[in-house]
Amino acid sequence: MAEIRAKRKAEDQGLRSPFDMAQDALEDFQNGPKIQRPNLAESFIPVVGPAWDAAADLQDGNYGGAAFNAALAVGDVLPVGAVVKGARAATKGIGILKKGSVTAGAAAKQIRKAGLAGKGEEIHHTIPLNGKSRSAQDPRNHYALLKALPQETHRRLTGSWNGKRRFDPIRRVWYGTTDWQKSVPTAIGSYAADAWENVTKPLASPPPPAKKPR
Repeated sequence: MAEIRAKRKAEDQGLRSPFDMAQDALEDFQNGPKIQRPNLAESFIPVVGPAWDAAADLQDGNYGGAAFNAALAVGDVLPVGAVVKGARAATKGIGILKKGSVTAGAAAKQIRKAGLAGKGEEIHHTIPLNGKSRSAQDPRNHYALLKALPQETHRRLTGSWNGKRRFDPIRRVWYGTTDWQKSVPTAIGSYAADAWENVTKPLASPPPPAKKPR
């Protein structure tokens, strides 16, 4: 009883926890004006379509659907970061669509000259050279396939370093790939899942015409 009285007293004084405030806000949202779901064409709009569906799912209490559509919206945004980084590299003289191939040393030199690799960072090949000479020209030395990494992170992709074990497969993929290599498959999967959901879900019936006042 004392705990209940203390809670009521706190509520009366406006001393409410963030969790209680968030819960009340969610209840107000779910009990508020009904969100009309997007039609098939609107659902295909990048970011907006899945975010709109996520909001409608959340209002309906379909938390699994809300989480799924929110993930699709995030997937739509991911490629933007890769494009921005690529544009930044291009403004510094690193041609993403540079013709031909260069040596590993020449590529690393250009990346450092452009200021895209910090002190103590090493240049990582996201596609291994597998013993091929670093002084030979090779498409795997393309700037879009290289990534600047801290020395420890770089070395732990292939073995132990300073008493620390080699990274597990998940971290090897995460640290060992560029942003665009991570974002493009995610975006493709996101678009495919979004398209499948929109194609397979039943088309929403048009709203009934408004009744004319007598």
